[in-house]
Amino acid sequence: MKITRDFVVAAFLVKDKKVLLVKHKKLKLWLPAGGHIDKDETPEEATVREVKEETGYDINLNPEKFHKIKILHPHHIEIHPIIEGHEHICFVFFTKPIGGELKVNPKEHDDVKWFSKEDLNKENIPIEVKTFAEQAIDEVK
Repeated sequence: MKITRDFVVAAFLVKDKKVLLVKHKKLKLWLPAGGHIDKDETPEEATVREVKEETGYDINLNPEKFHKIKILHPHHIEIHPIIEGHEHICFVFFTKPIGGELKVNPKEHDDVKWFSKEDLNKENIPIEVKTFAEQAIDEVK
């Protein structure tokens, strides 16, 4: 079977030892902000755009410049199944808000909420999201 793939991004925002997750309207799950990378868009540009659209926050992923090269530092890149025969290749970033104001995007989400490590055990959060959220809390200063 031929498998199709899309490139996507996800961002775990951390502030005050809490991670920001959005409650996906269709899936009814708490997930990181993110979405598809548009044509002619870099993973960095897509992450900044998606975070702003979905949470109201501004972020900076702090790419390094090396001569003419821009070096991004995703926490990891993962591939996960969506439906049979289709996968997402996801650039996952850990970051923090640098401006903006928290809001809910009602077209895509039912809620947006800050979670402490303890709070992550109280909601319907996929184990992968919970694991990466805990790592983000530990790593983002």
